[in-house]
Amino acid sequence: MTELLSPPTVEKNPNGRAPLVALVRFKADEPVRTRITVDDGKRTRSVVYDPSRDPEEGLPIVGMRADTEHRITVAAGDAGPVALTYRTPPLPADSAVWPTISTKVARTSEMQPGFTLLSVRRTANVRQTFMTPAQVRFTTRWGMLMAVDGEGEVVWYYVSDARIAGVTQMSNGNLFFHHVDFRSVEMDMTGRVVRMFYASGRPFGPVEGAIPIEAASLHHQPHQMPNGNFLAMTANARTIENYFTSETDPDAPRKAQPVVGDRFVEFTPEGDIVWTWDTFDHLDVYRWSYHLMEVYWHNRGFPHHLDWTHGNGIAYDPRDDSVIVSLRHQDAIIKIDKASGGIKWILGDHGNWKSPQKEKLLDPAHELRWHYHGHNPRVTIDGTILMYDNGICRAQPYDPQAAPHECFARAVEYEVDEERGTVREAWTSSDDDDPERVISWAMGDAHRLPNDNMLIVDSICLPMREQLTLSCHVRDLTWNEWKREEWHPNDMPYWTRVREMKRDASREVVFELHLEDPDELVGWQTFGGERVVSLYPPGVEVP
Repeated sequence: MTELLSPPTVEKNPNGRAPLVALVRFKADEPVRTRITVDDGKRTRSVVYDPSRDPEEGLPIVGMRADTEHRITVAAGDAGPVALTYRTPPLPADSAVWPTISTKVARTSEMQPGFTLLSVRRTANVRQTFMTPAQVRFTTRWGMLMAVDGEGEVVWYYVSDARIAGVTQMSNGNLFFHHVDFRSVEMDMTGRVVRMFYASGRPFGPVEGAIPIEAASLHHQPHQMPNGNFLAMTANARTIENYFTSETDPDAPRKAQPVVGDRFVEFTPEGDIVWTWDTFDHLDVYRWSYHLMEVYWHNRGFPHHLDWTHGNGIAYDPRDDSVIVSLRHQDAIIKIDKASGGIKWILGDHGNWKSPQKEKLLDPAHELRWHYHGHNPRVTIDGTILMYDNGICRAQPYDPQAAPHECFARAVEYEVDEERGTVREAWTSSDDDDPERVISWAMGDAHRLPNDNMLIVDSICLPMREQLTLSCHVRDLTWNEWKREEWHPNDMPYWTRVREMKRDASREVVFELHLEDPDELVGWQTFGGERVVSLYPPGVEVP
């Protein structure tokens, strides 16, 4: 018979950055299997910890709704159950640190079960070139990860000291994410940092206790490989002679320019780089797409540098040991053979490519709409390529750009025939006739779920067309953040839309969630996200 040497108690998570987590503690005379049942009045859930977990250290309860009284039953070994109560804290009321979250659709019986994990960001409603130092701090020195259940209720969140980019759940159940200041963090769901990496050449200096990665930066979307290593994007800079000074005038004088390109690396959990691929070594530095002169890197340790490639997504394809990357400022998805370093194919607009890259371009198998300034490619279970297409500019230099009101964002799935060197569009979430289409300047995400639905994150949506007309003439918007006389998307109050859609011609929405500020004083963004089966690690039973 199990003897409890101290009775079970439930307490708030001592890590205040993850306030919806609670810990059950007790002491037993032997290792025990512990079942914790949680009832919030609407649903009942259980979690079972095996005898390897020491209850004196605390057994986490994850996935509780905020500001709710929970009845908790703890059954340790063959000891009788103990009943406890615990009330979770309310969500923050300050609109500067918490968006208004509204569920528009939640047809749970048609959804992929699990929790939607999101990387949430905030910003001042002003383009970077006009931000004051305080507005920069407001934007970059805060970040949040959030999980919502199938009804759109927040059941977990974590507040960070810095803006967070991509996040993914690792095979061990922990989260892995990049900070804007070039740190990469593995963290459990209580908010405990398991390990941290940092770019050794970052302008912010070393990080005490963290593992250095020999790089100038670590940015955008991290990716864990099947072998346990990590794929990451790192930026590096070179001075390029006789380089461009204008995105609109092909005859503008040229000069030597500092240019940022991307290097892709695979590194081990110990921080050793075991594979690398540098865009400067494999691509034509004189081939670029619109927004070469964007200020993205100016506030990230590369002042006055041009943004040549702007890598913003990386994935591993285990079928043939290859890496797939998205280069926003090349309007291209590139597949790289890891063993040889050779380019297998390039998916994107054919404009301005030269040999030898030109021979790697995939030809369209039918009339299709190329992606522009896309984000976060994924390899699906069928080997198709799924990505988020922000769809902006829709042209290559020096052809005229499409105005913002003529553009829309979408998720798009491509089928690539590598033998024939062709590509066809298999599915898209939006088109010109879609009344729900949105303009999204950057970021975004798309996943094909196990039930064959699609999860789509429209990250930073401009106000809907009617609202835009009230604040500025929709045709007065520009993609060029240096044009002070016109409105830019970064001057607008952003909002986020998260949807699960049927992957068929109907594109029926079975889940829709909005994050916004009704007063439009804060712009709410969601870099990306994913649907996870559980908020607990493998080995912890969730009956």
